[in-house]
Amino acid sequence: MENKLVIIDGSSLLYRAFYALPPLSKNGVYTNAVFGFLRMLLSIYRTLDPEYMAVSFDKSRETFRTKMYSEYKATRKPAPDELVPQFALIKEVLRVMGVAVYEPEGYEGDDVLGTLSRRYEDSLPVYIVTGDRDALQLSDEHVTVLLTRKGISQMDAMTPEAVMEKYQITPSQVIDMKALMGDASDNIPGVRGVGEKTALKLITRYKTLDGIYDHLDEIKGALHKKLEADKEAAYLSYDLATIRRDIPLESTLDEMKLPVHLDEMNALFRRLGMDTMVSEFSRLPRFEALAREKKEQTATQIKEAEPWSEDISVEGETLALVIPFTGTAPFLQAPFVMIVSHDHVWRAEREQFPQVQKVLSKAAHVVVTDSKKLWESDFPLHGLALEDISLSAYVLNPGRTDYPLSYLAEFCGIDPVYPEQMETPEESGAVTGTFLLSVYAHLVPEMEKNGVDALYRNIELPLVEVLAAMEKAGIATDQKRWKEVLEDMQQRERHILREIYTEAGESFNVNSPRQLSYILFDKMHMPAGKKTKTGYSTAASVLDKLAETYPFVKKILEYRTLSKLISTYLLALPELIRPETGRIHTSFNQTVTATGRLSSSNPNLQNIPVRTEEGRKIRSLFVPGEGYDCFISSDYSQVELRVLAHMSGDPGLIAAFNNKEDIHRRTAAEIMGIPFEEVTPEQRSHAKAVNFGIIYGISDYGLARQLNISREAAARYMKSYFERYPHIHEYMQTMIEQARNTGRAVTMFGRYRELPDIHSKNFNRRSFAERTAMNTPIQGTAADIMKIAMRNVYKKMQAMGCRSRILLQVHDELIVEAVNSEKEMLEKLLKETMEQAVKLRVPLVADVHTGTNWAETK
Repeated sequence: MENKLVIIDGSSLLYRAFYALPPLSKNGVYTNAVFGFLRMLLSIYRTLDPEYMAVSFDKSRETFRTKMYSEYKATRKPAPDELVPQFALIKEVLRVMGVAVYEPEGYEGDDVLGTLSRRYEDSLPVYIVTGDRDALQLSDEHVTVLLTRKGISQMDAMTPEAVMEKYQITPSQVIDMKALMGDASDNIPGVRGVGEKTALKLITRYKTLDGIYDHLDEIKGALHKKLEADKEAAYLSYDLATIRRDIPLESTLDEMKLPVHLDEMNALFRRLGMDTMVSEFSRLPRFEALAREKKEQTATQIKEAEPWSEDISVEGETLALVIPFTGTAPFLQAPFVMIVSHDHVWRAEREQFPQVQKVLSKAAHVVVTDSKKLWESDFPLHGLALEDISLSAYVLNPGRTDYPLSYLAEFCGIDPVYPEQMETPEESGAVTGTFLLSVYAHLVPEMEKNGVDALYRNIELPLVEVLAAMEKAGIATDQKRWKEVLEDMQQRERHILREIYTEAGESFNVNSPRQLSYILFDKMHMPAGKKTKTGYSTAASVLDKLAETYPFVKKILEYRTLSKLISTYLLALPELIRPETGRIHTSFNQTVTATGRLSSSNPNLQNIPVRTEEGRKIRSLFVPGEGYDCFISSDYSQVELRVLAHMSGDPGLIAAFNNKEDIHRRTAAEIMGIPFEEVTPEQRSHAKAVNFGIIYGISDYGLARQLNISREAAARYMKSYFERYPHIHEYMQTMIEQARNTGRAVTMFGRYRELPDIHSKNFNRRSFAERTAMNTPIQGTAADIMKIAMRNVYKKMQAMGCRSRILLQVHDELIVEAVNSEKEMLEKLLKETMEQAVKLRVPLVADVHTGTNWAETK
């Protein structure tokens, strides 16, 4: 295939990409223009497969043209704030892609296009890619201008013939046209009163600007006067519009075929949230060959695994441990292990594990990808100084839900690895282990720099063993009663459905928005809200509002709730009982939530309702297993409000907690100005909504909807609240201001959450970031306190040799499966340990309850 040179008008294309695509951002960095630019590059590589490529940019507004005419481009608005940083970003992208970038001082990007195309057009075909029609003047026998015509996705190939066919002028006459017409966007004056039709007519007859003025006497009337009066402006405009093709620019074809930094390129794409670009560029011939070469290079660098020996000395070293686990969590097996140092790769078999554990216990650090899998496996871990890469990445960037090797490479700015492409387990283990050592070396100083090292070492890392033990323990169920409850709820479900059909006068699919919309709004003529493509909205918020007036809708909601409980829990959970244990084993996710809270999945046992009769029935089906007698629950009381009191330092709130008052009743009395003993249940309920709403940055509109009161009344509640508790309002504003200054919200223990939208011009996004700035320090601190308490309870139970064990963590509650002989001791241990987890300005309070099933512990 013939070699080609492609020269891209970078400034023009980046602007077009910016306006063609909606705002996109990653970690607070806008990327829509860069993404659009890359889509255009993909198109060029696919259609032209150029050997050489260059991109031009405008260096500054001060050029030889502004010296000729100070008003040149003076009317142009500055680039939008969201676009400005993308210029530097696209140049970094182009660097790693091996694309030459030119932005000479004193000239414009267009002059680079003109100079390079003239310099190399005799050597090979040249293509200029731009969105600016001015560049059409550069089209000739060897230079084709690819003019974008719709966003950046479609381009017209403008040869001299195509220019003539479309505009009825030659490429060189583009300059003459602009000299006559001027250009409002560039603030080129032209001849006043001469537009496109007149200019085209003049050029068709007289060919050039010189030709027009050589025959000026032939032109009569008002047009003659205009041309005569603005002759100087016309020739000035001609000079301004002429793209220079001879600027002093150093260049060679070789520098337009720079080496591609493939690993850096892929890492940068991933950092910008453009994973699709990795796969799309990898399929292009040029990049595909590089990827294949890189893989072969990596494979040849892998050392042959050495046999493991008890005589191996690793004292004080940092090692990576890689295990190809088999089985299903939380019961995993390790068929063999790979141990990687900076100089060696060893393989050890199962029968050697005791030797491996003994030797590894002398290492300074043992780096693994996911330490919970190790705790859930049969590999001996006693005495190992484990370092968990996923947890380190999580505390540094809690905004993700997973931390694969590709992300770690991107985050650390190192070459990614592809162990799945290796041919043998030894190769895969060696590649992974070497990579983990590099990642660990990067993450340790990053944690220290960001102030999360203590959070990682004292809270997150010790919790892994606790969670693994909880997952392996699982929880037992009463299968006999399970069937009874299932049949009872299914009978109730059928009964409610019959009542719904009777009142509706027909049977229909209650879960179908279209059919339900027809019944409610067309047939029963209830007041409808917003209309969607499938009919009037039947969203939960709409139905909740209607249910306040219409019992029929209340019945619909009751049916839906019951149906969901049956399908989600009563039918699904028995399928998850492990045959070998007879118990359900949930997974506790430590690196999923941005606030630091644990989540539960497969199944999610944290979401079983506690305040409804049906939810309590389902909870009652979880019982102590064989050899155990009861459940003990220890639940923090109003922990987030206590954290708010501590962090805000509000004396009123602190006094109420220290005096052990009913905090919601006290709040109601304070903000309503009534005696404490006269507060009604409704007033207390409203105060409770305000107390908890404040933590989540609730608005007067949100409070009004929650309490079903007017927005004005809700605003008065909140105004009175902040007047009575001024330190809380001051604290909230301080949190927002700190977030604006640092871009983060930070908890008491240093856990942080990035807030890229805190300066967004979009009101909704900025408001959400501000609410997050207020509530993250409170929620995150409460989550950290619970983790500290879990760690301490687990350690004490281990030290005392307890048979009893922690089974579940549900929000602010711990559930322990206990034997009667340890019951009293554990009740005291749980209460004291949770209440002493940290020291605040107000006491932490844990309520302890015992029962023969989960429901009885509440």
